Amino acid sequence: MEIIIGRNPNTRQLAIIKDGKQLLYGATNSVPMDVSRHHMSLKSVGTGKWLIKNLNENNVTFVNGIAVESKTISENDKVELGNSRYLFSWTALQEPKVETVDIRPLKQVWEEYQQKNFSIKEHQKNMGLLASIPLGFSMLGGVIAGIASEIQGIALTFSGVAFIIFLYGWYKRSQDNSNIEFNANQEDFERKWICPKCKRPLNFRSYTILEQNDACPYCKTKFKK
Repeated sequence: MEIIIGRNPNTRQLAIIKDGKQLLYGATNSVPMDVSRHHMSLKSVGTGKWLIKNLNENNVTFVNGIAVESKTISENDKVELGNSRYLFSWTALQEPKVETVDIRPLKQVWEEYQQKNFSIKEHQKNMGLLASIPLGFSMLGGVIAGIASEIQGIALTFSGVAFIIFLYGWYKRSQDNSNIEFNANQEDFERKWICPKCKRPLNFRSYTILEQNDACPYCKTKFKK
């Protein structure tokens, strides 16, 4: 396998082309302009042994201070590129370490958020039903009163029950903190629904969608699922 070493024209970092893929090494603008895009190649010829080739007659490649066109070298040799003597680091050939972050704890965050929302909505639904009961009793009382005047007492009883339930419902609604609980649950969720690595908010609408993504959209750390 031949590895091409050169300069990335956009970032001016060292470019390592291996298996058709380009990896960048070093800081931006760290590679001099006299290092060409395809400056030299390396081919493994044994453990710690490489065949180095200068890829263009306009290039210059030094091994231990001597310009070479082709030479078998080891990783103990000093390789420099261009007349500016850019020092090639053998660590550039090492596979970059892929950093991962465990997102599985976020599943519990999502489930707790959903469960609290469900409980709050159920409570609000029950409060709505409670509010409708007095109206039903009042209507029933009116119907009874209209059917027969002799059972108006029953109608009054229904109206009285409706009034009592109305007062109870009014009291319960006055004590209802469901909107506050809903907002607090949303704030707590947003505080926890963040990338465990960079701590930036995750804009995924569910844990299922989060699982379908490979990495954080901000810090690009890979997700461990």
